[in-house]
Amino acid sequence: MNREFAARMRRWLIWIIPPYVAALWAGATTIAGGNFEPWAPAMIDLDVYRRAAEDLLAGRDFYATPYGKLPWIYPPFAAFLAVPWGVVPLAVAQFAWLFLNVTVLMGILYRLGFGGWRLSLLTTAAVWLVEPVRETLGFGQLGIILVGAAVLDSAPGRRLLGRRILPEGWLVGLASAVKLTPATVAAYNFFSGRRKPGLMAFAWFCGATALTWLLLPGASRTYWLGLVGGNSGINSGIEFKTNQSVMGVWARLFGELSRGGLVISAIVALVGIAAAIAMHKAGEATLAICLAGFTSLLASPISWSHHYVWVVPLTAVLLRRPHLPQPLRLLGLFYCIWTAYAPFKQLPGGEGVERTYPPLHQVVDNIGVVAGVALLVMGLLYGLRGARAARSTDAPDVVLDSR
Repeated sequence: MNREFAARMRRWLIWIIPPYVAALWAGATTIAGGNFEPWAPAMIDLDVYRRAAEDLLAGRDFYATPYGKLPWIYPPFAAFLAVPWGVVPLAVAQFAWLFLNVTVLMGILYRLGFGGWRLSLLTTAAVWLVEPVRETLGFGQLGIILVGAAVLDSAPGRRLLGRRILPEGWLVGLASAVKLTPATVAAYNFFSGRRKPGLMAFAWFCGATALTWLLLPGASRTYWLGLVGGNSGINSGIEFKTNQSVMGVWARLFGELSRGGLVISAIVALVGIAAAIAMHKAGEATLAICLAGFTSLLASPISWSHHYVWVVPLTAVLLRRPHLPQPLRLLGLFYCIWTAYAPFKQLPGGEGVERTYPPLHQVVDNIGVVAGVALLVMGLLYGLRGARAARSTDAPDVVLDSR
């Protein structure tokens, strides 16, 4: 028995080494100014989290302090979660952040059915080849953790511990208190008939936010009243080429923010959540969660290209569900490849040059967003058809086919 256990541990050690080594490389070399030898990543977002934690502990206003060119734009509850990263040495924080993110990424793929050497290979490939993952590690950003919170909380699949410890919805609720975008997953859960997870997410979000109001009333007023007034914290630069949202496309095409862009973003949010609900009722819960996740990014005013970590679970779902309608799979895989490669990053950008793009540049920069919205629309149409088929056969576990 001991020999068998030792052999299993050796296999796991061999399998987990490549993703973590790849992450050390990506974290240190993706962003300009970082070095692999000596190992010195330029994790500018992690640095913002650390400095916000220092200000919080010192009683300073972290919304009033610019950290280089980057302000603190998250809800004040997130500052509490940043404290552990601000009280340890920089190198320890950077290494631990990479370790945590790769572990969460492996957890996402494990939940979706991958294990052993396949899990190792796919995680390593995601770290090396998928731009949102690579840049999230390089910046020290939150994207992988937010996606992991939604998938590990709500997606069906095998669990490492075999059973749930806390009720479903708590992780999505906490993630929404850190950044609002995961709230689309909670909305999808509630309106698809999964009332308990939706309400649980809402309760945890409200609890975390209320606690922060009590402890940090000034910072809470600054953030929430500013958000109600339309201040997202980074309203400037919304037309920048790597803002892959509907509002980004609108700003690049028309050179300004206006009511039209807000209306289209709201429509996309409604269509995306409806698509997730329909796909869930058609028996495709994991695909539904991915559609809800992409909805949050497409409809958000600013969604940088490295926010699109949702491309990893979506690719896995599309590859592992061959019965899905072929037009949906082909469009989805095109969208995943385009998002993973991010060719628009080769375009000139900054200082408003995006507003002067010739037609071909506009196509390259905006086609990914158009494909993402088209995927939501197609998901809604096929989801409604599959849901009707499920109702007509009185079989809730019926899944879509491509006929």
